[in-house]
Amino acid sequence: MDLDGEPAGTLEAPAYDVAGGRGRRSRSWRVGSYGPNTAVTYALDELRRKSRDQTRRNPYAGAAVDRLVSNIVGTGIVPRSTAARSTAGMSEEDAKRIKAEDAAFRAGLQALFLAWTDEADSIGAHDFYGLQAIAVRGMVEGGETFTRLRARLLSDGLSVPLQLQVLEGDHCPHLKTEPGNNVRQGIRYNAIGRRQSYFLYREHPGDGIMAPAGLELAEVPADDVAHLYRAMRPGQDRGEPWLARALRTLYDLDGYLDAELVRKKNAARLVGFIKRSMEEGADSPAGSGPLGTDGADDDGAVSLEFEPGTLQVLADGEEVQFSDPKDVGPNFDMFVREAKRQIAAACGLLYEILSGDYSTLDDRTLRAALNDFRRGVEALQHHQVVFQFCRPIWRRWIDLALMSGALKPPAGMPRAAVYAANWVPQAWPYIHPVQDVEGKTKEIQAGLTSRARKVAEGGFDAETIDAENQADNERADDMGLAYTSDGRNAVKPASPADAAPGGSEPPPKPSPAPTQPEE
Repeated sequence: MDLDGEPAGTLEAPAYDVAGGRGRRSRSWRVGSYGPNTAVTYALDELRRKSRDQTRRNPYAGAAVDRLVSNIVGTGIVPRSTAARSTAGMSEEDAKRIKAEDAAFRAGLQALFLAWTDEADSIGAHDFYGLQAIAVRGMVEGGETFTRLRARLLSDGLSVPLQLQVLEGDHCPHLKTEPGNNVRQGIRYNAIGRRQSYFLYREHPGDGIMAPAGLELAEVPADDVAHLYRAMRPGQDRGEPWLARALRTLYDLDGYLDAELVRKKNAARLVGFIKRSMEEGADSPAGSGPLGTDGADDDGAVSLEFEPGTLQVLADGEEVQFSDPKDVGPNFDMFVREAKRQIAAACGLLYEILSGDYSTLDDRTLRAALNDFRRGVEALQHHQVVFQFCRPIWRRWIDLALMSGALKPPAGMPRAAVYAANWVPQAWPYIHPVQDVEGKTKEIQAGLTSRARKVAEGGFDAETIDAENQADNERADDMGLAYTSDGRNAVKPASPADAAPGGSEPPPKPSPAPTQPEE
């Protein structure tokens, strides 16, 4: 009996057409049983080389990487501290005091982090958000990046003694595997399978000739490294370039466009042919060339110049035959567009974003397409960038800020509360500003969401906006101004009905301040 209860050796149709291998189309489809790490191990070097090569040479590959980085990171994914102590069981006065102290602590923490962002790069070339973009670019183009969290001395004069060093995935040798020492693909694991350390070259292997001491491999504790990569399968240790599925199409499309350009150039250069009938053995004196020109050169080419309105009389035995090269016809645009769609799908982009061609979309389909694309980007922001890159850096920054005395939490605030933060990406631009703002306003008014949440979705902090509004209102009161944006005194815009007959000024209305148009 076989697995389905039939007598052994019975010829029957397979449960799946593609798994039986008997059909005409499946007979030549043979694949290996690769594990999540085996598939990457022997192909990673070549995938990186080809991905970077296409990014350098192919405009569509470069655009795909640029668009992914700009949408995932933008101007930066910013932390908003939510550190607070519990006020359960306190009197109203004590709770108010605790909340005010916590708000002041959060404001000081944010100011300290903002000052540190300009000092974050160990080489001083970028701020913290520039490092985010470089790390994400390295992940998209090369599959992964490693960021070293390097503690500094207090004497270095940093606001918080921490700096970051972003390394490409080549720094960790993926072929370094020692089963007896729990080392797999350049990563050492402890007895329960948790990452314990990374083996990292001090210099990039591709720049080894520039390293004075050659390539030196160091073992760095896992707590001092932020490994940014996208795992496609459970148990995958290393990341693969995001262009891997598009490399073949990118390469072929680039070659096709180059060949088409050369064909068109050659067609434009070769205008036509002049056929002449000459007696055998006759000489070609000056001026006896085609159409009265000098004779052809050694390569058989003749240059002809015509003035506008020329009527040329052909000599006996001369005939002009113009070049008529074949064109690719109407299928060129269709083919190139479909190739771009395949590249965009492989990279996780919209065709319109990759190509800049929005001619086939209307407002409704554009909104639907962008909603789907943005949902995927938000997943990448929070699953990869925030969890693997931002979160470990934030926690290490808090630890060193507390140890160095640069940050002092209020009494009774636990370390876990100090760590609390929301990471806010750059807001998506409005598609229809008026409709989008009205929709947000109605959600808040209906109690379906909070004002703080909508402000955070816009990439800002509600407490900061409240403080700015308070400062604006106080400045307006001091100067005797009132604006429609002041929620305390809703001022309606002036209308023609408010004007007195004869063009005189209308009588003043009861108001704490005269009305001025909002600037």
